[in-house]
Amino acid sequence: MRFGRAALTPVLPLAVVLAFGAPPAAQAACTVDEISSAGVTGFQEAVISVGDLDAALNAWRDVGEFEVICTGTQSQAEAVFWGVPAETRIDEVVLRKPGMTRGFVRLVKFNGLPQVQIRSSGMTWDSGGILDLYMYVDNTPAVFDRLRALGWQSYNDPVTYSLSSFTITEVIVRGPNGEALCLMQRDAPPYDKTVFGLVDGSGKGFGWPFNSALASADYEPGAKFFGETLGWKMHLGGESKSEPPGDNPLGLPKNLAIELPRKFGAFAPHPTDRNGSIQVITSEGIVGRDFSGRAHAPNLGILTLRVPVPDLDAFARDFTAKGGKIAAPARDLAIAPYGKVKMLAIAAPNGARIEFFENH
Repeated sequence: MRFGRAALTPVLPLAVVLAFGAPPAAQAACTVDEISSAGVTGFQEAVISVGDLDAALNAWRDVGEFEVICTGTQSQAEAVFWGVPAETRIDEVVLRKPGMTRGFVRLVKFNGLPQVQIRSSGMTWDSGGILDLYMYVDNTPAVFDRLRALGWQSYNDPVTYSLSSFTITEVIVRGPNGEALCLMQRDAPPYDKTVFGLVDGSGKGFGWPFNSALASADYEPGAKFFGETLGWKMHLGGESKSEPPGDNPLGLPKNLAIELPRKFGAFAPHPTDRNGSIQVITSEGIVGRDFSGRAHAPNLGILTLRVPVPDLDAFARDFTAKGGKIAAPARDLAIAPYGKVKMLAIAAPNGARIEFFENH
């Protein structure tokens, strides 16, 4: 077994960590060496706040076929960075598709603090926070059935539709913490499924997250934020309506799905690589709830996306010069499996937290 420099103790079984606690001053122990963020653009990981780590693992490890690479507790410095009391115990598990260096999922459990779901009973047209993570699957109905057996639900049963040059069979599933996953079976055009950690024809698992959607009441502020303030490129964008009879994965009433457009734009920092993109989406003509005030720790659901940059100080200078505001100032942290990093947080116009970090 290999241990990275961020591993302060041998890997403990999750049940032991949760029952007895990690060793004093432990952070996280990993079965992999430190993983560099070099060459990764867009978000490298998503952080999901959960109420039950074992139940969350059942979905990601057993259904999604992700592997656990780190377990343990977060440091007091990380608790302060989250904006919770330094003494808060935060258990964590980091997962990835085997062999991948991006698209990680970090499950965190904040102990002893009052929590609500960020997008409690939320619909896809409700604004605020991070709506979902997009992942390719080999067989949407099969994966949906396996998640539903664990108690997950969805906004609609799997729907096949066309968008631009794509033909997709999609379902958006919702987990016990309010987290949502957009499972996409891309029927056309063909693509290399192994890039995302899928086995063609297996009908199992889901690939690593390649996109995330931020539901917003107003499209323009979000598009300006990502396109101008952050300077990211829009790789896919426009308006869409559902073709009659109006079936759609968003759970919209059929008549409204046909009549009212959805405006969207997927932005990424790299000019050609759109993986790790963040998408702004607005359901025009529909007024929903606003969850922006809940999009923070220790609340439950998709808590943040983490984006590596080569020079965090230069990023911060450029971002603030364009009118951007820092939500959490830069701190030096030790975060498995990356090792020592410098990290700050910003907030998108819909309140979603996005973190940027530099490897030391």
